Amino acid sequence: MSNIENTNEPLINEQIDETKNLNTEVAAEPAEVEQSADLQKPTEAEPVAEAPVQPEAADPEVQAADAPVAEPSNTQNDEEKAKVAAENKRLAEEKQRQFDESFAKLKQANESGEAIEVVVNSRIKGGLRVMFDDIPIFLPTSHFGSRRNPTEEELTESIGKTLKVHIHELSEDEDNRKTVIVSRKKAIGSEVWSSIKVGDIVEGPVSSIASFGIFLDLGGIEGLIHISRLSQVHVEDTKAFAKLGDIMKAVVVEIDQERNRIALSRKEFEKSPWEGVEAKYTVGTNVKGTVRRFTDFGAYVEVDKGIDGLLRVAELSWTKRIKHPSEVLKIGEEIEVQVISISEEKNTMHLSYKRMQANPWEGIKDKFVIGNAFNGTVKQVMPQGCVVTIEGEVDGFMPRSKMRQLPRGKKIPYNIGDKIEILISDVIVEQESVIIEPKLDESEIAQAERSRDSERPQGKRREPKQPQVTTETPSGSFSLSDLLPDSMKETLIDQTK
Repeated sequence: MSNIENTNEPLINEQIDETKNLNTEVAAEPAEVEQSADLQKPTEAEPVAEAPVQPEAADPEVQAADAPVAEPSNTQNDEEKAKVAAENKRLAEEKQRQFDESFAKLKQANESGEAIEVVVNSRIKGGLRVMFDDIPIFLPTSHFGSRRNPTEEELTESIGKTLKVHIHELSEDEDNRKTVIVSRKKAIGSEVWSSIKVGDIVEGPVSSIASFGIFLDLGGIEGLIHISRLSQVHVEDTKAFAKLGDIMKAVVVEIDQERNRIALSRKEFEKSPWEGVEAKYTVGTNVKGTVRRFTDFGAYVEVDKGIDGLLRVAELSWTKRIKHPSEVLKIGEEIEVQVISISEEKNTMHLSYKRMQANPWEGIKDKFVIGNAFNGTVKQVMPQGCVVTIEGEVDGFMPRSKMRQLPRGKKIPYNIGDKIEILISDVIVEQESVIIEPKLDESEIAQAERSRDSERPQGKRREPKQPQVTTETPSGSFSLSDLLPDSMKETLIDQTK
């Protein structure tokens, strides 16, 4: 069949009388539909090439090729005219029967969702005309492949080729006009899923860019290169890393067909910046770095391109209990740190900020003598006790068990910012810890003892000294019982009697 010149006129040649009685009319070919991964119905229409789904007998060229029946001349008698008319009718009926059978196959494929094979016949406005058992069907440009706008070269090169497609739309109106639109998207996606596997090296254009990564078009489906897998070095901005249409290679690292996800990585194509790092940054080396990001447990400091070391909160200060790194550092700040551990195999480096200064704990032990009283400010309150800054120099911990004035089960009677007087219970240099308790006068101590005695069950007599259930540190300063609730400690003490 030749290409259709006038796309706004019906394809039926009205001069062929033998086909006028066919019930099927030519349907106006639908406009190219919007690209849609789930093959939704087109939302707009424009006067594009017709997509006739009726017997090819309606085409004068097909009529001449398939049914070369000569028109009777004026000299033929009535009998010869009747024979010609009967033969033409038989051919038209046969053509109609074949068309009905083929269209029934299309309806079945539409209902079952199975793919069909079509042959590309010609390039027309808005897409391609493809043939299924001599039935012309419309394949929109946006459904030719995974990209909305395939090149003209891709479209013209497909002419004469056999393609696998799925029915995108099939409809019949009251006038028996039939519309059939097909799509390659699902078929292409199925081919990709069946051929791809973990470890494969794939290549494709960048189809979209998000803050968390870059998507590649793998020919029908998309794969995601997460920002953490884009490079061996830290990537701050994905939009600065690539632009739409860039061709990238990547390695398939994970496939989840049920969730329609393919995870990719391109780090494998770069040399690791951690090679030789142990020789370059030995333990004890002081280095300069830039604070890149915070976590609840510390901060990451970039000491070289692609090499981030972890600075834990415990390594931020000798004397202060730091809850979050933002109390000491700022993002983008340049600081000097000391390397305390490093592993090329694990790509890890641990840093210390406090070790850039001398350890003050021997002096702290000499200044804050056990049993002496000092002024303090409540810094943090928690169920186990509270943190108190002593004389503005060092943070000490006051366990709940040391608060003798506190009745069992009652709320800790301190708030952040309260000024209190404390006693030093212990100083543990090895653990960089000061254990404290509130300073009470004799009346407060007596009141606390009476309160505790009144809370004891009847028949239980308080002994002056009781065996202490504890797991002491080598210095004997801080026990497990300090972290236990009063009710549990009473139970354990009773069991030892």
